[in-house]
Amino acid sequence: MNLGEKLKKIRTEKKLSLENLAKKTNLTRSFLSQVEKNKTSPSIGSLIKIAGSLGVHVGDLFPGEKDVGDYIVHEKARESFYIEKDKLKIELLAPRIREKKFDPMFTRFGVGGDTGILSASGPCFCLVLRGKVELSIGGKIYILGKGDSIYLDSLLEHRWKNIGKSDVLAFVVATTPIM
Repeated sequence: MNLGEKLKKIRTEKKLSLENLAKKTNLTRSFLSQVEKNKTSPSIGSLIKIAGSLGVHVGDLFPGEKDVGDYIVHEKARESFYIEKDKLKIELLAPRIREKKFDPMFTRFGVGGDTGILSASGPCFCLVLRGKVELSIGGKIYILGKGDSIYLDSLLEHRWKNIGKSDVLAFVVATTPIM
């Protein structure tokens, strides 16, 4: 099952029309329909809005196992998601289990990648391991490079942009699990 099919399945199980979901997310019905038909790729910001409006984690929208019962994730067995629109790859460093209190992950942000405006619930921590990223928070711009870190209240609107000439690799911990 792909992202669009999974989204439609969850939406219909929650007995939500495309129109109702559009109103809850401030996204258009047409855009949501295209996502469900896999004709367009949503940004991470759109996925956060959609998941929040459906009362699920972003990871619930992707195919994959939940509650696998294993506490160890080996490097070659990491679950990952690619969000084409943002040039963003997320690698989960912990299994997708409901009891998690936080989500540790590696994020790989392609050259020119841009998340657009994001907001989510709860704080997060980010340590840049490689590359150069511009972070805009409430109109103020910060540049983070290798070794720089930030503790961010992700309720604040913010935007990540890769401004370097290579991919950005970052270690991120979201205190409200998104995956």
